Amino acid sequence: MACIGLRKLLSIENQPPIQAVIDANLVPILMSLLHHHIPQFQFEAAWCLTNIASGTTDHVTNLIEKDVLSHFIQLLSSPHIEVVEQVIWGIGNIAGDSPSTRDSVLRSGALDRIADVLDKAEPGTSFMRNASWALSNLCRGRPQPQYQLVRRAIPTLIKVLVENDKEDIITDICWALSYLSDGAKERINDLLNQGLLVKMIQLLKHENLAIAIPCLRTIGNIVTGDDDQTQMAVNSGLVDALN
Repeated sequence: MACIGLRKLLSIENQPPIQAVIDANLVPILMSLLHHHIPQFQFEAAWCLTNIASGTTDHVTNLIEKDVLSHFIQLLSSPHIEVVEQVIWGIGNIAGDSPSTRDSVLRSGALDRIADVLDKAEPGTSFMRNASWALSNLCRGRPQPQYQLVRRAIPTLIKVLVENDKEDIITDICWALSYLSDGAKERINDLLNQGLLVKMIQLLKHENLAIAIPCLRTIGNIVTGDDDQTQMAVNSGLVDALN
């Protein structure tokens, strides 16, 4: 099938022909295949678009202007998990390109939908890994995203962190929480979850600095709150962990 051949071309590590595909006006065709009745066609088309979204900011902007986000979001309700996972990967690529494209994804409502899907995912799976990474991309960057647009991510991130022991998943979640805790003190109440505090404090001494550093940042942000908020961190074992 032609779509598989195109996906292989777009998967070339060095200089994939992304601009040539855009210039040939193949993006609308790929978008139409997202709604084909055969799931394999949907999957291959989503993979092609995901690869295009790994290109330059101009390439990503082209996809946004063609409204690929609304088509991706529709497929988040697909009963075919491989299609959903690929679509989430594509959304994560778009969000990770720049603060501007991240904000376009947030305004599309994709974060809430990804969080809803992630809440039901099996711990430790590749699906959870990709969805956690995509959610993290939606929470990072300078300038920061509007807090009200990312607040929904917090309970999902906490749930995933507490349930998982895979380092790559934990790393993405910890960094996302460090971004979300950085700012106005009213954010702290949203993060004051006993399970989160205990888990974060346990991870402070993790040998992987990519995990320990964001945990320390998050805890540091939390203890800048009022006395009760700081005491909750102390009660969760913070002092012993820092000794």
